Amino acid sequence: MKYYLKILKFYYKIISFLSPKLGGKLAFKLFQKVRKKDISKREISFYEKARHFRIPLPKEDLHCYEFGNPTGELIFLVHGWDSNAGSLSKFAFELEERNYRVISFDLPGHANSKSEYTNLYECKEAFKKLIQFINPQEPFTIISHSFGSAMTAYTLAETNYTIDKFVFLTTPNSLLDIFTNFKNFVGITDKTFSFMLSKVNKLLKEDVHDISVEEKLKHISFTKLLLVHDKKDKILPYRNSEEVLKSTNNTELKSYERIGHYRMLWNDDVLEDTMDFIKN
Repeated sequence: MKYYLKILKFYYKIISFLSPKLGGKLAFKLFQKVRKKDISKREISFYEKARHFRIPLPKEDLHCYEFGNPTGELIFLVHGWDSNAGSLSKFAFELEERNYRVISFDLPGHANSKSEYTNLYECKEAFKKLIQFINPQEPFTIISHSFGSAMTAYTLAETNYTIDKFVFLTTPNSLLDIFTNFKNFVGITDKTFSFMLSKVNKLLKEDVHDISVEEKLKHISFTKLLLVHDKKDKILPYRNSEEVLKSTNNTELKSYERIGHYRMLWNDDVLEDTMDFIKN
């Protein structure tokens, strides 16, 4: 893997030098690539037990899943980047036991999707279509993980739905920070990075410098938000949740240590804290 990364960085260093515009285009393409992982044994039961349905989208049908009481309180589960809906199966099964109606889906480009590429805009549009299809008549709750939290905020900021509770099982904040980290990881030049961001701005129809979870939340009507984050998270630094906490009202940050970024989804304490928050 280290050898591969050296080759990758060398390649983008050369492209950035020879043609910053082409480098920006290729870098953005790489940024959108999903590293598909095999569905694990503990995730398989999610797909076996769920009621499957699909929503037609221009690129490819959205694979969706339902659990629990069809007339129960509605909760959406939103997984993170490079993951799948089954990663939140522990929450789905517990909510089913508690008589909730649970709706989940595989993000575009993930799981069994034919494509291996997607982006924030495409995922946002897919989630919006799902909510419109379900057509909730009462405030509902959303439990999301990592990238899914940012995408959730981005989606709901463009709707008039009222949210009962949000649970963000880690979250990024500034979108520019994410792209900057990618820039440093790949090793592209500032000029190439500028071309890349121009493509991002065109796709999102917003300036990436202005997009953040804390800003999107200001445009959403919600009752309460629970942030869950490991202080030593190696994927998304803890400071992201701290920033969101400081800028929003009716928000609680539950801090953990040594539960990891992905392992938290299978942690009994995280599950119980989430259930208590939703119930109360």
